[in-house]
Amino acid sequence: MEFLFEFGLFAGKFVFGAVCIAVAFICVLLSLKAAKGEMEEKKEKLKFTNLLEESTERKEKIEDAVLRFDLNKDEKTLKKELKQKLKNKKKSDDELKKERSERIEKAKAEGRFCPKRLFVLDFEGDTHASASHDLRLKVNALLDVATADDEVIVNLDSPGGVVNGYGFCSSILERIRARGIHLTVCVDNVAASGGYLMSCVADKIVAAPFAYVGSIGVVANIPNFNKVLKKHDVDYEQVTAGKYKRTLTMFGENTPEGREKFKSELEAIHTRFKEVVSKYRPNLNIEEIATGEFWLGRDALERGLVDELNTFDAYLQNCLEITQDCAIKVSIERKEKKSLKDLLGKFFSAKTWTRAVKEEVAESVNTTPYR
Repeated sequence: MEFLFEFGLFAGKFVFGAVCIAVAFICVLLSLKAAKGEMEEKKEKLKFTNLLEESTERKEKIEDAVLRFDLNKDEKTLKKELKQKLKNKKKSDDELKKERSERIEKAKAEGRFCPKRLFVLDFEGDTHASASHDLRLKVNALLDVATADDEVIVNLDSPGGVVNGYGFCSSILERIRARGIHLTVCVDNVAASGGYLMSCVADKIVAAPFAYVGSIGVVANIPNFNKVLKKHDVDYEQVTAGKYKRTLTMFGENTPEGREKFKSELEAIHTRFKEVVSKYRPNLNIEEIATGEFWLGRDALERGLVDELNTFDAYLQNCLEITQDCAIKVSIERKEKKSLKDLLGKFFSAKTWTRAVKEEVAESVNTTPYR
């Protein structure tokens, strides 16, 4: 009996040790897989979408759908029309090219700009201007080929944020203007503060009637806990080198001199902001509109902050009608990042194990011969 007990104990220890080794081995494999995934995450791939082709395919699909669901036609008539449509496809393509060519010539005669090539970018901004990285990559790509015969449309949505980040984004768009390439910014929702700092660089700003536009101003909010610290007899010391290394502080006692200096720094940024707006939109009464206010698209048009009332989709559709060669949307494609924590959580989840058991049972059922 004692022998069996010791043997069982030994067997239990062996099994436990084997399980520990197996779990450790799996963790190592998962770690390697996660590391590989994180490395792949750092790889960014530019994606180019042919918008003209996409538009044509969408139109053909909806036309086919309408034809197929026409309840007033019998099956024989429907088949005949579909067959005729396929037969005349080449002829239709030639006719479409001819129609496009005639439409472009008419637009040119009316004095409209007909881009040789159209490039479309999306910019969705946050307070940290974290989309600046993607914007830089996309603009670098299109500047390799774009010329003064082309147009770039930026579909922008941003409430503004950090000064340096949006200043950088504005400078990126200035590179397009510097090449003499037509630049249009479309605003469906908001282009405020830093968002407008970017937008004003464009040759043309197109805004939806109820989009928020403007907010040409600078703001900073700093809480101060000095009174709370004093109340609880807590001293706060801050050592700096340089008279204005810290003008306002969260925990120390702020001085009138510090407040005045901090305000002067904000005023300096505001002045630079106004200079950029005045450079690209010289007809604006800058002192009248640089008050930090924002306006709806229609009111912004009356004040000269935007040039046209329209939505991005409508403006893009109009441009596609008169683009001569191609229309390309430039975007960034990334793989979803999976951390070690996510992989381990998935591995040890009840759902994963339940699915594995179900698959094992299903496989055994399918492979077991009938008796």
